[in-house]
Amino acid sequence: MMVVMLMVFSASAFAQKKDKQAKFEEVTFVTDIECKNCVKKCEANLPYEKGIKDCKIDLASQTVYFKFDPQKTSKEKLAKAIEKLGYTASEVQPVQDDK
Repeated sequence: MMVVMLMVFSASAFAQKKDKQAKFEEVTFVTDIECKNCVKKCEANLPYEKGIKDCKIDLASQTVYFKFDPQKTSKEKLAKAIEKLGYTASEVQPVQDDK
């Protein structure tokens, strides 16, 4: 019994450590979502794409933000997931500070 408990604890600790070590990337897309139903449709589908750690949809700015594991998905695949729902997806380029 003690061995089984030790194995379960070890597996859980390894999974948590692996998740913390993962290097996540972020990307934001401008879309043509226009209403609350569009947001609901995106919220019902996009967070469940492979590799997604976080997903936020903002109707006011018509944007979709992802935090993702680049070993499991890519910006291109995320854009295609948005397009598959019937919306456009243009990546927002981060602002570079020249200082």
